[in-house]
Amino acid sequence: MNGVPLANSGERKAAIVRRASSTGGAALMLLRLGTRWFAVDVLAIAEVALKGAVARVPTAPNHILGIATLGGRLVTVVSLEQMIGGAGPLSRENAATLPRLLVLRHGDCEMAVVAEGIAGMAEQVAAEQADEEAPAGRPKFVREEFFWNGHRVALLDVPRLVAAAASLSGIDSPLDSVEA
Repeated sequence: MNGVPLANSGERKAAIVRRASSTGGAALMLLRLGTRWFAVDVLAIAEVALKGAVARVPTAPNHILGIATLGGRLVTVVSLEQMIGGAGPLSRENAATLPRLLVLRHGDCEMAVVAEGIAGMAEQVAAEQADEEAPAGRPKFVREEFFWNGHRVALLDVPRLVAAAASLSGIDSPLDSVEA
């Protein structure tokens, strides 16, 4: 994926999605949180909300920053940094207004993750085989890692991410068939 141009216009984005679908790859949105980079399949993104106000939830686990009202519905806001074991640049106390919320959807379940920056879209070409085994300690919701423009990017598996967030919260998820 190194050096693949990002899409900035709606027409180029649509072309990336069509081309990725026809080649067996995926169209990815690249986002940054602190110094970490993540990628998400664009088909799993419900919306991107700017400057979402987040209300804290008393006694919520550390990975839950709170809830936000988006389009008349309540959406749980999750800290990816906390879920992968980091301290995270965003604390629950300072999460009143976050830079961007990326709302991810799997079936009827949705949740928002924080993104300090969104780099745009890129095409991921389907790999014939995995280049390396998953490193020990890598969360199951990280499908693979790759390099893009000198940055290590973690490709998120949205069904597993939703299941892991629910499991960490002690919630029986409708995604119980998905291994967290």
